[in-house]
Order: sequence, then structure tokens, then C-alpha cells
Amino acid sequence: MPIVPYGSDHEPLVVAFNERLERGGCAFKFPTSHVHKWLPPVGDRATFMEGFVAFEGGAVRGGFLAKHQPFALRGELRGDVHNLQLPLSEGTVDPAFNRVGVQILATAVRKFPLLYALGMGGLTAPLPTTLAAMGWTMKLVPFYFRVVKPSAFLRNIRALRTTVARRLAFDLAAATGLGTLAIRPIHAALTRPQLFGPRTEVVPRFESWADGIWERALGDYSLIAQRDAAELNVLYAESDRRPIRLRVSRGGKDVGWAVVFDTRLRDHKQFGDMRLGSLVDCLALPGEEASVVRAATRLLRKRGVDLIISNQGHAVWGDALRRHGFLSGPSNYGFAVSKALAAALAPWEAHESRIHMTRGDGDGPIHI
Repeated sequence: MPIVPYGSDHEPLVVAFNERLERGGCAFKFPTSHVHKWLPPVGDRATFMEGFVAFEGGAVRGGFLAKHQPFALRGELRGDVHNLQLPLSEGTVDPAFNRVGVQILATAVRKFPLLYALGMGGLTAPLPTTLAAMGWTMKLVPFYFRVVKPSAFLRNIRALRTTVARRLAFDLAAATGLGTLAIRPIHAALTRPQLFGPRTEVVPRFESWADGIWERALGDYSLIAQRDAAELNVLYAESDRRPIRLRVSRGGKDVGWAVVFDTRLRDHKQFGDMRLGSLVDCLALPGEEASVVRAATRLLRKRGVDLIISNQGHAVWGDALRRHGFLSGPSNYGFAVSKALAAALAPWEAHESRIHMTRGDGDGPIHI
């Protein structure tokens, strides 16, 4: 089955493909435009999304997206690391096309050997299970949280309110204030004081000050997407009002930055109707990670969020979160690397904790 670049002539066929998926009960859809809304190709820009479709018998039977983006791999900046997104096959709803899914993944690996996938709903969903069977290396990106308003948290945290008894207990704790008495001391006990707090400035875009942070920091990461000012302004465009961009300094010196979201949720499957704060992306001078976490946490608390969450792959960022009272929770944010990328990061055990993967990577913080 030919798998070809997604062009404008395929768009009506993709619409029909999506309709067949929907009739079969599949919740996912392939983009109906061959030009990606978030990261379209622009001139010679290195970061963009490219689509491919499996085309047979005058119909589209599947497809995948590849995110092109410069990465520093063991300190070397290169353009051959790609992110696999949204591999879809009609085989999910029609057994006659079972082979399409395997062909799509095989084609993606052949075209882009240094490939990774992110999110995927964890490690037990169909996609990560298939990737594991193909020899990909898998791990979960750790999840961290800090409760700001215990009553709102207890009333809305659906991931924990799984039984009638729990719901009654959580509602009682929220109504009586017992939840606040129990939760706040836990975060306070885990928070380590910082003598000289950072200065935080909300900025509309990233400027040259971010370049110096990128140049100083990249050597501390085994794998990290390019995060200089130009790249950050592509990923978090000034026209997008959702990301809150923080410039963090201490003693008159720029030490890091963060991208945070403040989102009012409605009927979220995990967080209910909470106002959710998210530390989506970040970078700091080596040793200043805790300053950035403190700055982001302080700003989100002042804005009035109920809960702050973050997924952070690098061990140093996990430690910085724990130093500011964050707790670890179960993660459903999977990370998978192809055989070739795992080989480039060998020995894996020495490098996996130095990989920088956040909610800002992959398809971005679209679900937060």
C-alpha cells in the first residue's frame, strides 16, 4: 500500500476516512487539512508538521504525522530527530485493513529512523503496546502535582473519586475543612525555603535573553528540543493568548523561563471543573531549576488556580518540583523511542533521566 505525502487532493478522501472511523466507534480523526494549523511549513523554517497518508483503491486507509524539529542529542544540534504523531489505520474499525497500521509504523521508522512518540495515553494503550512489540524503548514521563485549594481539589479530582465511599469522604473533608488541614501541611513540609527568591516577569514573547539560557543549558541534557528564542516563538506564538510566558531572573541575571497555562476546565475526565495551573515547559541555567519552579508556582497561586500539575522527564526538574512541595502521582504520559534513537542514547540507563520531555513537546499542551 503506497504511503505518500499528504496533499490537498487527499483532503476529501481524509474526510471520508474520518467518517468511516467515526461510524466504527473510533474517537480519533486525521486532520482534514494537509496544512497543519499549529506548525505549518513556512519558508525554510526547521520546525513544522508533515502528514503522510496510506492510499489505496482511490481511498485513504490511514496516515501519520511527523513533527520536524531541531534537537540537541548528547549536546550535538541536529535535524534528524522526529516526533511520530497520530498514526491512524482503518484497521481499528475494519479487520480487512489490519495490515495498514503495521505498514504505517514501518514506513515512519524507515523514513525517520530517530523517532519518538509522546503521550499515547500511557504505556498500555494499543499504540504503545504495538511500539513495544516492534522493539521500541518505553518509559513514563513522571507526573507531579501541588494542591492549592484543597476543597476544590477534593470535590473535582475524578481520578480519585472512584467509589461512592470515596466521594462521600472527599465531599465531607471538603465541606468541613478537614481536607485543608490534612493537605496543606504535607506540601508545606516538603517545601524547602529559598533565601533569595527569583524575580518573575510575564512577557509577550521570547527575546535574545532566552538564547543565553539555551546555550548554557543544552549540555546538561541527553536529548532536548531546541529552545532558543526563535524556536520558542514558533511553539508559543505571540498571537496565542493561552501560554503565559515567564522570564525568571535573580540578582539582575536571567536564570530561566517557564511557560504556564491557567485553564478553567469544564467536566474534564480527570480534573472535573477545576481551575488548573500547568507548568507546561521550562528551561534554566544549571542549578537554577528550583528558581523557575518557584516562580511558576508563585504566579499560578496568585492567579487563583486550584491545582498545579507538571510532567517532567529530566530528573533535575523532578527534584526541583519536589523541593517546592510537589507530590508524585500516577502518570499516563508515555514516552517511546525507536531502536535507532535508543541506540544513539546508549547506554539507555545512563541517559534516560537526562532527557527533557514536557507537555510542551510532542503535540503540545492541547489537552490542558
